[in-house]
Amino acid sequence: MSQSQIDGNVEIVLVHGLFIGPWAWTRVREILSSRFTVHAPQLPFASLETDAALVRELVASLNSQGRTILLVGHSYGGMVISQAGHDAAHLCYLGALLPEPGQTAADVSGICVSATCAEAMVSSDDGKWISLDSEKSVAALYHLCLPTDVAFASARHRPAPAAIFAETVQRPAWLDRPATYIVCDGDQAVAPAYQRACGQRLGSMLNVSGDHSAFFSADIEVATAIAGLASTLTVPD
Repeated sequence: MSQSQIDGNVEIVLVHGLFIGPWAWTRVREILSSRFTVHAPQLPFASLETDAALVRELVASLNSQGRTILLVGHSYGGMVISQAGHDAAHLCYLGALLPEPGQTAADVSGICVSATCAEAMVSSDDGKWISLDSEKSVAALYHLCLPTDVAFASARHRPAPAAIFAETVQRPAWLDRPATYIVCDGDQAVAPAYQRACGQRLGSMLNVSGDHSAFFSADIEVATAIAGLASTLTVPD
């Protein structure tokens, strides 16, 4: 089978993080789409399990068509793919949370999320919702991004239920599936030292120079890294 045939059979699913949407992947998706079929579903943010169910169903549908799936998660998306990715061919974590068995997003965040990022997250008066402070989020999430990208993202931020941080991942998919961690070297939200430890834990690690929003600040590097992983996947006979 030629490389073009392999590329044609591999499909990439890009899972966005909390507070944002599939629009975050626009430039990365455009680059990847020259070689691969790329999906970027919008998470509903009803619960972790609801988000995971949406991704799980997409992976199952693509598998039923004989596709080979690279499942990529950014930030909170790492929780989602850990919950949903047991049938993907390969998992990829981009500046993402990597839960151990039984951990919640709050557990993982307590280990790796910076004070700068924590200060950018604002609880509603009733404590049921968390949103981003548009000004404080710049230092945490976008400090290497162009002002136009910051403005684009800030106008599209979405709140998330606080309860989403309390849901556990009992059996993370990375325990059963091959996985790679892409470290964002300039990240000021999720500590790069934590990210490198995750890469060592997985036994496979790549680096990009971007901040937490590396899909903007290092879009070509991120797309190149993802494409490289996708090209190495084994396609079923």
